[in-house]
Amino acid sequence: SSIYQAAWEKFFRFFDVEAKVVKPNLVRDKMAVNAHDLVSLCDEKTIAVVGILGNHYNGMYDPIWEIDEEIEKLNAEKGWQIGIHVDGASG
Repeated sequence: SSIYQAAWEKFFRFFDVEAKVVKPNLVRDKMAVNAHDLVSLCDEKTIAVVGILGNHYNGMYDPIWEIDEEIEKLNAEKGWQIGIHVDGASG
């Protein structure tokens, strides 16, 4: 989501990675990323998706299990190998 830690900016810059960022819906998802929205941005060049456990603003957890289910379905359907990184933060 767009609530990632600043260290990710270094990763994007130093490894020349184009970030695709999902903006969480404050009302619908309470500042957590929506798994369907996240997976909808994946394509054949996606190397991983990142879920956050404890974002900076309100400590909300992204739904890692739902993200995993959606990514597993996408990988099986497309033959891709998109990974998941869980970013443990203190909120």
